[in-house]
Amino acid sequence: MPKIVDHGERKKELARALWAVVEREGIEGATIRSVAAEAGWTRGVIAHYFRDRDDLLLFAYRLALQREQELGPTSETPPLERLVGVLLRALPVDAQSRLDFKIWLGFMGRVADHPALAEAVLEDHQDYHGRIRGLVESCVEEGILAPPWEAARAALTLATFVDGLGVMAALDPSTYSSARLEQEVRDFLQSWSPHGTAARDASLPSPSGSDAPSPEVRD
Repeated sequence: MPKIVDHGERKKELARALWAVVEREGIEGATIRSVAAEAGWTRGVIAHYFRDRDDLLLFAYRLALQREQELGPTSETPPLERLVGVLLRALPVDAQSRLDFKIWLGFMGRVADHPALAEAVLEDHQDYHGRIRGLVESCVEEGILAPPWEAARAALTLATFVDGLGVMAALDPSTYSSARLEQEVRDFLQSWSPHGTAARDASLPSPSGSDAPSPEVRD
């Protein structure tokens, strides 16, 4: 009886092998050859599932995005904390998200010369922006936030801020600890509070302690 192969699971195994290579050697070390060696398979097996290195990287990137979304706050969480949680999961706040951020940075270094890859990544970012926009709208409806623009532009502003914050954390990780990253996100949102800075403790609680992240961040 022929062996039944779960192709979806096999692709995930290859993505996990790529994650391991990236964690050890960085994005440049993640070649078809190195991933095949990590997975214990031939390059021919990888070629059966992925057209090229970028195709494999894109799959691993999207699987990482899915993983980060699953680790984010649940729908029962108040909208403000959900928004904070979604933004923090896009930052290198723990070992897993630091690895995912390495993959993201690797993509950013390639998209300028690969239009098809840029289009695919942009599609994923639009989904991410949509999630942020929905949470901003919920916060506005509940009177928690009052951004100076409509929700779509506010969401783009938040995403741009978080992307830049992540790059700074990659450049200077000793300064931008998990707690510092969370505080930066909360301070930015605090500037949109309809009640001003006096309502900080009521609307946007700071992380517990100077170095420890809040429960939303795993370190």
